[in-house]
Amino acid sequence: MFSWLGEPADFADPRYDAIPARFEASDRLNPLIAELFAGTTRADLVAEGTKRGIPIAAVLTPAEVLAAGHFHEVGTLVDAEIADGLRARVPSGYVSVNGTRAGLRQRAPRTGEHAGVLFEPRDEQPVLGLPGLPGLLGLADPGDGPLSGLRVLDLGVIVFGAELGRLFADQGADVIKVENTGFPDGLRQTRKGGGMNASFAWGHRNKRGLGLDLRSEDGARLFRELVRGADVVAANFKPGTLESLGLSYAELARINPRIIVSDSSAFGSRGQWSGSMGYGPLVRASCGVSALWRDPQADEADPAAFCDGSTVYPDHIAGHVAAVAVLAAVIGRARSGRGAAVQTAQADVAVMHLGPVLAAESLLPGSAPPAGGPVPAHVPAGVFKCAGDDEWCVVDVRSDADWARLADVLGQPELAGGDLATAEGRLCRRGEAEDLVARWTARHSPRQVMSALQAAGVPAGAMLRLPDLLTDPHLLARQSFRTMSHALLSRPVPANARIARFSSIADPPSRPAPVQGEHTRDICGTILGLAGAEIDRLASAGVLQPPADGAGLAAIARTETAATA
Repeated sequence: MFSWLGEPADFADPRYDAIPARFEASDRLNPLIAELFAGTTRADLVAEGTKRGIPIAAVLTPAEVLAAGHFHEVGTLVDAEIADGLRARVPSGYVSVNGTRAGLRQRAPRTGEHAGVLFEPRDEQPVLGLPGLPGLLGLADPGDGPLSGLRVLDLGVIVFGAELGRLFADQGADVIKVENTGFPDGLRQTRKGGGMNASFAWGHRNKRGLGLDLRSEDGARLFRELVRGADVVAANFKPGTLESLGLSYAELARINPRIIVSDSSAFGSRGQWSGSMGYGPLVRASCGVSALWRDPQADEADPAAFCDGSTVYPDHIAGHVAAVAVLAAVIGRARSGRGAAVQTAQADVAVMHLGPVLAAESLLPGSAPPAGGPVPAHVPAGVFKCAGDDEWCVVDVRSDADWARLADVLGQPELAGGDLATAEGRLCRRGEAEDLVARWTARHSPRQVMSALQAAGVPAGAMLRLPDLLTDPHLLARQSFRTMSHALLSRPVPANARIARFSSIADPPSRPAPVQGEHTRDICGTILGLAGAEIDRLASAGVLQPPADGAGLAAIARTETAATA
């Protein structure tokens, strides 16, 4: 980017090579980028940025997503019958398994259409033994977690990689985080260059750490030995990286036919965009999310109109999708005896979530409004300002009955019998109906609005900021959070407690995330059977990478002991 900007002298200082300095100078740096981009077409900017190796993506509208050649080429979008006699262009599935998309197979059924299926005999396939997965068959100690015995070699990086591995580690799987000091996980970076990022501490809890140089001949050999006894290999590098390391699914399946390889990237390994760099913001932009996620009252040309800059969607959700697919492959292996190649494109996840919007847009072009705009069929519905500084509440009147209940709450029951009593009347006089609600919400706090309307049976929800979640009575009653400590964090931080509540499965433990290579010697000794002298030799050669900071390990041990106590 520095080169593209013409190497401006103000940013030639090497300190701007680090993210913190660029954050501090964003008020000077961003205008330079805006000036560079002004007057150049979107397509030319994307082409030039891609050529320079800069993450860049066009902000596409839903209509442009529907027309994008990439999504048609890879099967993300298909033209299909989605209901009896109704055809639309719609997303088809989140993942591919062994090269086949797990997606749309048939339209929605008519009422009772398949009633006869209840009486058709089924050919039951035998369930084979599941070495290494006793928890799935109920054979493990419940205290060990339902995935106890499953081993995952976790090559994942940043948010998606952390999330996928953590979901398995939380449920008892032995998840080994494989890292190379020459190519550190970006999630480990901290703004001040020390300690541990809270996101890393949370995303890699309950895992073990192995320092290993996969680019060396000995490192690749040791990894292949680990694959022999593993169940899952998870990665989310740029497409082709596993193949370049000699670790393709075909190669790993020759070593262990039962292995399941989860490979993910921004846009998948096929198609026009497969070589494009990407992560959350770029994926959202390319899939129509960013275009919808804006202030409907603002000018589209105003950058401030767009509101999605502070999230990492769809990383977390894509990690959950991939985890479900991998677990399905593990269960399927019980019947077939063979593993599978599971591929998840984050773009497919975002497109799937916009399925109803894209289907409607394909049937009625121009029907996809910004997310903050009015709901076409519901009046009044939307985001309403409340008492206080920048406080808001969502209200959604779905029916005439909802309107009558709302009128009672407003203290104007006569509205239930007037011109606004019907959906047609409210649609014709949307502004008047919504103004009635807005005048009332402006006098009350978001929680007061939500409580009053919910009690009356009208859908409403208060806008919560992130800190509000930690004190929300509902979430507190559900014990949704726990406090997580780590010796390398400056202070304890709140963390999600669980993915779901189970009647017979305990909440996940909270073992601290490993320092880089923390368990290298233990893993090489107990799993690979290497002698101490051989471990020392490989460590000296840089093939194995035990942690360099003994004090850090001692602190981790104290944290782990305290957590157990």
